[in-house]
Amino acid sequence: MKNKVVLSVLIASILLGACGDANPTEQTLDPVLITYSKRISYAPIFIAEAEGYFKEFGIQLVPTDFDNSSQAVALIVSGDTDVLTGVLNAGLLNVLSLDPNIKVVADRGHIAIEDDCTYQGILVRKDLFENGMITSAGDLKGQVISTGQSGPDGFVFSSYLAQGGLTFEDVNLVDLPKSAVVDAFKNKTIVAVHLPEPDLTTVLSAGDSVMLTSDEGVVGTLQSGVVAFGKKLLVDNPELGARFLAAYLKGIKQYNEGKTERNVEILSDSLGISPDLLIVGCWPNIRLDGSIDFKGVDPFQSWSIENGFLDKAVTQEQFYDPSFLEAAQILLNN
Repeated sequence: MKNKVVLSVLIASILLGACGDANPTEQTLDPVLITYSKRISYAPIFIAEAEGYFKEFGIQLVPTDFDNSSQAVALIVSGDTDVLTGVLNAGLLNVLSLDPNIKVVADRGHIAIEDDCTYQGILVRKDLFENGMITSAGDLKGQVISTGQSGPDGFVFSSYLAQGGLTFEDVNLVDLPKSAVVDAFKNKTIVAVHLPEPDLTTVLSAGDSVMLTSDEGVVGTLQSGVVAFGKKLLVDNPELGARFLAAYLKGIKQYNEGKTERNVEILSDSLGISPDLLIVGCWPNIRLDGSIDFKGVDPFQSWSIENGFLDKAVTQEQFYDPSFLEAAQILLNN
């Protein structure tokens, strides 16, 4: 009932606001602080910014600098950023369980069992795969693998190792920069790595590795990427939050048109990578309506609790507020 009341007020404010200036100038743009980095999963944001969708809804994005996901979460807690565009991790889940003024509001990339193009996966050295030494999870015992131990990377790799009766204690863990993986495979200093695009295609193209398994083949559904609002948009100015998501949804719609010439051009410029690499590689699934599937969160948080990364599970209500997407759709259809 509370969400319905909030949504009704938000919709009313949107409809009243729609009577104002439909073509905001630079002087009337509302600044929105946002965290994002140069990854393909941020594509709808890059597209919406390049095509002027945020300006269409009276918004000027102001990027917030951060070094890692933990710092990004700290920024939204402190109010030093308004929008967190990050990955599902225990730090964010712990915050959501404690702070009602922060909520996930939209999808920013997910893994689904029906995926027909692998965006993230585990690669293994080609020579070891082809000679039959490493073809399954159990064969990785005692081998050097590169992955983070927490977050979606750790969840996927840990889940894969479990298929062979192994844990991280049974392998030699390193966490190489993605830029070092090609040389590591070439020099045979690692055996396996977990990677997303475009690094996945870059490393495979070098010729020293093959795909051992895809993320969807290991965990099925995973809500890996999210958009979250802090207090400014969630509580203080929800109408601005709805406008942000309206622009974001326009970006998602264009993104889901696929590898069009314009989309490839925007992403090539935004990411600083070649159009050919973007065309060959897979792009993450982002739901056209921006919705979140909480079933893709529960297995990850159960694993996080078991491994001591998360204190307790969050409920769907603590995690996700769908009212902003509903309000954004009304704004788009107005």
